[in-house]
Amino acid sequence: MDKIRKRTVYASIVALAFFFVLSVVTRHWGFFLWSLLPVFIVLMTTFSARPDKRRNGE
Repeated sequence: MDKIRKRTVYASIVALAFFFVLSVVTRHWGFFLWSLLPVFIVLMTTFSARPDKRRNGE
């Protein structure tokens, strides 16, 4: 995995953890449930994108 994909995965994990903690504190699970779909879309976009072949040096 390259740097950008790793950062995206870490950011997604942080976002899910944030919304999970927010949901636990407020006892309103809508925050966490509504965050699942956008994070899933970001991860699927990250892993389905093909690497740019013009960037040979990186």
